[in-house]
Amino acid sequence: MLLMALINELDTEKWIKGNYTASTGNGISGTIYTEEKMVNAKDITGYTLKIRLYDQNNQEVFSDDADILIAASGTWEYLPALGKLNFTFIGELEVELLKSDSTEELTAYGINGSSKLRIQ
Repeated sequence: MLLMALINELDTEKWIKGNYTASTGNGISGTIYTEEKMVNAKDITGYTLKIRLYDQNNQEVFSDDADILIAASGTWEYLPALGKLNFTFIGELEVELLKSDSTEELTAYGINGSSKLRIQ
C-alpha cells in the first residue's frame, strides 16, 4: 500500500454548531493539494474521503465520511447531519483518502493553520 502526505486547506475556519443544512456550500469544505505551496490540486477521482478532527492534545475526537465536490480540483465538503458536531471544538481537521481498489491510503493535513477549525 502506498502512503504519502498531502496538504489540506479549509475554506471554512469556523463552523457554528446548529447550522445544519443539506445545501452544498454551507458545510465544512476544503481543497487537497499535492505540495506545500498549495498550487497543484490533487485529483481525488476514485477515492472515498473521511474527515478526522484532532483536538489541541492531538486526540481524535470525531470522524465521518465527506463528499467529493469536484474530483479533478481536489475539492471536498462535509455537511454535518442534524445532531452531528454538536460540541465546541478547536483543533485540526485531516482528510483521509482511500482509493477504491485499496492500493492507496493517503492523509491530507494542514500546514501553517491551513486546516485549523473552530466549532462554536
